[in-house]
Amino acid sequence: MKPGHKKYLIIVGVVILLIIAGYWLFGKNKQTKVETTKPFPTEEVIPTVSSSVKIDLRDAANGKEVILSAGNIPSQTQTVDYELSYNTAQQGLQGVIGTINLAEGDSAFEKKITLGTCSSGTCVYHKVVGKIKLSLKFNGGYGEKVFEKEYEL
Repeated sequence: MKPGHKKYLIIVGVVILLIIAGYWLFGKNKQTKVETTKPFPTEEVIPTVSSSVKIDLRDAANGKEVILSAGNIPSQTQTVDYELSYNTAQQGLQGVIGTINLAEGDSAFEKKITLGTCSSGTCVYHKVVGKIKLSLKFNGGYGEKVFEKEYEL
């Protein structure tokens, strides 16, 4: 065998060994790797409040405020979180949020809510266009219960 052929065979042999070693090191790990997927987070479903609870939202006769009232509230209710969202003529989507604290044994409430913002005695009122979406969350010893409805005033 000629010396040139020997070098050629050695180079080919080394290249083949490198390919086999590379496959063994890198390819083998990829084959045994098991992909695990994390489950999508699920939202907690909050039950709705009983239909025996009477909720009303009405205009306070001046167009700048509404009156939120509720009766036959579940016993053990401590707080009611409220959110009103509505479209306005000039500012787009706006809203009002707050919490009503109930005394032990209270089964009803009435709250006047300003549709706008007030600061330092000056109020800017919203001109509501369309429906007002009311969302309530009743919190108490029973957990949480929700109520949602749209009102046309």
